[in-house]
Amino acid sequence: MLQRIQSLYLLTATVLLLLLFALPFATAEKASEGPFIDGDLDLFDNVILLTILIVAAAFSFICIFLFKNRKLQMNISLGIIGFCIILTGLAAYFAFGSGIAASIGIGLFIPLIAVVFSLLAYKGIKSDDELVKSSNRLR
Repeated sequence: MLQRIQSLYLLTATVLLLLLFALPFATAEKASEGPFIDGDLDLFDNVILLTILIVAAAFSFICIFLFKNRKLQMNISLGIIGFCIILTGLAAYFAFGSGIAASIGIGLFIPLIAVVFSLLAYKGIKSDDELVKSSNRLR
């Protein structure tokens, strides 16, 4: 149901997360081993980052179509926020814990922007739930 604002927020979060397939988390000089072999730390350098991103993006997309079950939709939105925070933390750890001087890429901030959109979606879902509960009390 794409006419609800929280569905648009979740769709925006999904698109932002899918942008990470093209954008690096960090860049550095090419190394002979480690995550900076090609000069960029991106999703394809670490299976853990790739898995977390796929799960977060899939949950974000699936959550759009769960509009009939608002409680589940709110819980999944909170899960998306958790996955995005873990993704950002692990990407920062892999980028700057390797001992190589790396510069921050735009991809490190995209999951945090997706967190903001997921929080906005959570707020919209919660307000819908409260509206339905208040209308049930009037009956």
